Amino acid sequence: MAGEIDRLERILGGKFERRNARVIPGTQAVDGVEFSYFSDDGKNKFAKQFNNLTRNVEPRAATRGGLNESGCKITPPGGPLFHAIEYHGDVEGWRQDVKIGAKGLGLLLARIENGNFIISDGRCFPLSECLVDFN
Repeated sequence: MAGEIDRLERILGGKFERRNARVIPGTQAVDGVEFSYFSDDGKNKFAKQFNNLTRNVEPRAATRGGLNESGCKITPPGGPLFHAIEYHGDVEGWRQDVKIGAKGLGLLLARIENGNFIISDGRCFPLSECLVDFN
């Protein structure tokens, strides 16, 4: 199996991310991309929450680029569950739109900084104390 994967990687010109070597979004800098986490509302499926995050932000600050899900969930001690997102292009505009959208939905935001999971309500936890799950 490993030989087949190596062959595919050579053909495609890149490496596949191995499940046992996944990188938690926000722990490594990526040029032109910012990572954030929003709290789960406990009512809706992820897709609806993701779509609602910036749906009603008017006027929209972001002028280019996009917002994507990052395939990772983090639960700090005592909760709640947070979903990883990333934005690119007009990073400042997307940051503003996500902040306004989260506030409108009553959601918390979080980020990873220096190995800590920092939540917008002031709580901070070492990432090593959080439950990390990849979708």
